[in-house]
Amino acid sequence: MRKSICVPKTLLLLILLTIFVGVSLNTSAEAKQRRSSGKKASGKTKAASAKAGSGKSRRTASSRSKSSRRNVVARSNRRRRAAASNDREVQSLLSKRGKLTRAERQKLSRSRSSRSRRARALALARLRALRARDEALRNSAASNIEKDDVTGEDLEIRQAAVNALHGRSGTVVVMDPNNGRIFTIVNQQMALGSPVKPCSTTKLIVGLAALHENVFDPNEDVQFGRTASMNLTDALARSNNPVFQVLGRLLGYDRIIKYSSNFGFGAKTGVNYPGESDGFLPEDETNLYASHGDGFGVTAMQLAAFTGAIANGGNLYTPRVPRTVEDAESFRPELKRQIEMTPEDRMRLLSGMIGAVNYGTGRLSFNPLGQVAGKTGTCTGNRDKLGLFTSFSSADNPRVVVTVITTGSTEAGKRAAEIAGRIYAAISPRFFRERMVTPAAATTEIAAPKLGNWQN
Repeated sequence: MRKSICVPKTLLLLILLTIFVGVSLNTSAEAKQRRSSGKKASGKTKAASAKAGSGKSRRTASSRSKSSRRNVVARSNRRRRAAASNDREVQSLLSKRGKLTRAERQKLSRSRSSRSRRARALALARLRALRARDEALRNSAASNIEKDDVTGEDLEIRQAAVNALHGRSGTVVVMDPNNGRIFTIVNQQMALGSPVKPCSTTKLIVGLAALHENVFDPNEDVQFGRTASMNLTDALARSNNPVFQVLGRLLGYDRIIKYSSNFGFGAKTGVNYPGESDGFLPEDETNLYASHGDGFGVTAMQLAAFTGAIANGGNLYTPRVPRTVEDAESFRPELKRQIEMTPEDRMRLLSGMIGAVNYGTGRLSFNPLGQVAGKTGTCTGNRDKLGLFTSFSSADNPRVVVTVITTGSTEAGKRAAEIAGRIYAAISPRFFRERMVTPAAATTEIAAPKLGNWQN
């Protein structure tokens, strides 16, 4: 007889419950996974949609920008074509023979009025731009002057120089040619740290080098054309460019650079103020470097020191200002070197510098108490016009060097000379008290200067 196996009901129920729970859990996990996958897919879809929308927006903006540019160009082209067509019609009317009709005369009148309005508008726009630029230059100069270190300077002479500048954008150096002592430097940042094109003051370098090298006969005129010629005195006095271009070619690039270096250009003067620049010399030979100073970068301090060497007979001093009372009492000159200049070279150069003041480009610097000798410079620098005047007084007894550099839309050498003239008028009574002289003739031979007590 077969035996039956009896399974307890409790155990059976437990097995069924376990199976049911496992199935439920699997189903829940699968549903959760499906929901997560759905969210990810939805997120990716949204991101892709947003990206596509953003790209479309950028493309739309770019398309609009391109369309706007095309419209602007198209309008400009239409205006140019219309203006060209109108010009052709006007030229046709101007060249037409016979009597013009009333309509044609009116068209010509409208065209002239339109051109006149455009020209006036353009001129006014340029004038406004120049005035704004000049104002910016003047403000910058005024700010720099306020920052000047005036310790040890002669405040009386400084005030005379500031008054003479009268708010213009520029710099002034006043010094003693006999020992290199600085009386004042107005706008020290510009005088020391801002090399400028020397313009026609470079003619002093070229003239002195040409005299020393004997590349021409100073007793005869320099020929610069088929029938044109001029002597060195008048060429310096009137700042004749062709004469110095001829002398520059006779000297050649190497000798001009050699003498420029010997005269103190392209290197610091050693002045005891901060921020001094070396300046720079031309890297290449050009037709204008001997007459206009192309390729040169000189500071007012270098130009003043060189002018002092011409004044005192050849001693190039290291410029210095005595910072204390003790320095002033024990001040001694520091001779840098003797420049290459004979007494004959100096006298011939000096006659041209005197001529510049008496009848040439520097007439506004004339002072009755002492014969001023100087050289002007006028040209355009990197952006703005430049006016330069470097000088000393008096020619027969040098006591003071005045170098002026100005910049702005209306500046020129004669304006710089005018500033120097105001300075001489203010300070000459101090240096040449009870002395009245008449202007020396430009061809008068000038005796060697009387050397100061500190000369060595």
